[in-house]
Amino acid sequence: MTNRSGYTSKQIGNYRIVAEISSGSYGIVYQGRHIIFEDDPVVAIKLLHAHLGSSQEHEQFIQEARLLRKLKHPHILPILDAGTQDNIPYLVMQYASGGSLKDRQKHQSSLSFPLEEALKILSQIGQALNYAHQQNIVHRDLKPANILFNAQGDALLADFGIARMLPSANSRLFDITGTPEYMAPEQFEGIVSIKSDQYALGCIAYELLTGQKTFTIPPDAIKLLAWGYHHRTKDPVPLTQLNPLLPVYIEQAVLKLCPLQQRPGPPRP
Repeated sequence: MTNRSGYTSKQIGNYRIVAEISSGSYGIVYQGRHIIFEDDPVVAIKLLHAHLGSSQEHEQFIQEARLLRKLKHPHILPILDAGTQDNIPYLVMQYASGGSLKDRQKHQSSLSFPLEEALKILSQIGQALNYAHQQNIVHRDLKPANILFNAQGDALLADFGIARMLPSANSRLFDITGTPEYMAPEQFEGIVSIKSDQYALGCIAYELLTGQKTFTIPPDAIKLLAWGYHHRTKDPVPLTQLNPLLPVYIEQAVLKLCPLQQRPGPPRP
């Protein structure tokens, strides 16, 4: 893998790298400016952790980039450009100056978000997911780090880098990919569908409304196995038990997103 840590001040495509924003499992995100249109707004450039070693891989990336660019929705971070440099693929996106939901969680003074703020975020991301699902596209890695905010404070669904286009609305077998805290039970078996995204949204809703993750995992546990076991076999603590001020109908709406509610199990308290 090419070392991407020294890209600041270098040129990628028609953009000059200004600074590093963040680094994740699938790539590094930088701030960039257009080298010709200098008055254009700052953009975000994601350099993927991949090396396109064949013409087939290159063509696959181009097809996926074209697919992602077609996602036009007020609450989906738009793709502005794409390309490859030294056989490393990159995506150019609108820069979200408001940071991520993960950032907001770190600086949140109380455990749970104010109800109105949480519902606004969940509604906007829900609209974005519904639109993507209508295009037969699943995100597969919905988590707070992939929810960004623009200058107006609106939520934007970002990082469709591991999204896949489904031939229909039915499930399809893929490799096991995602973030364990937010993965639906079937994802741990490599199965993904639009319900996988809905489940992840339910996990995020649970966090925003209670200030806690859906489950508590032992610190010495193997993360993937422990989260998989809990998502497949356990029910989370009822939201109103952690946040007594939460309306019951909100709790019921969140729990409907979780497939475990439809499986046999012990009655809820």
